[in-house]
Amino acid sequence: MSTIANSAKDLLSKVISSTFYKSALGKAPRIAKNAESLLKLLRNALLKTQSMGVGGVFDVIREKVTILGSLIKAYATGQYRQVELPNLLKIIAGLIYFISPIDLIPDFLPYIGLSDDVALLMFIIKSIDEELIKFDQWKSKK
Repeated sequence: MSTIANSAKDLLSKVISSTFYKSALGKAPRIAKNAESLLKLLRNALLKTQSMGVGGVFDVIREKVTILGSLIKAYATGQYRQVELPNLLKIIAGLIYFISPIDLIPDFLPYIGLSDDVALLMFIIKSIDEELIKFDQWKSKK
């Protein structure tokens, strides 16, 4: 395994075991029960992506938040409820972590401050891949 891959794996491991992510996971069930809170979380995440730069890592973050946000919005509005609860909670926790300016690597540090956010969002998307495929199939039938 390359040094970069090992570094990314180490970073992800630190993020997942951090008090910041554990706190986000603890908040996720309460937010999942409230459509208004879900939509506010999504709005804040999308606003954060709009205030970031353009290109490279910023475009990757924007794309991942948009993918996860589409599922969250459909869930919050009651249009799509076939998402498994553990996967929903992962998404919510990931978005909570993402919008928090103070996490494992504070976001005010240029570029590097978003590396933990990217690692977590990529991990969540990969771990719920089947859920996202199911959601995409539902969207295409709509």
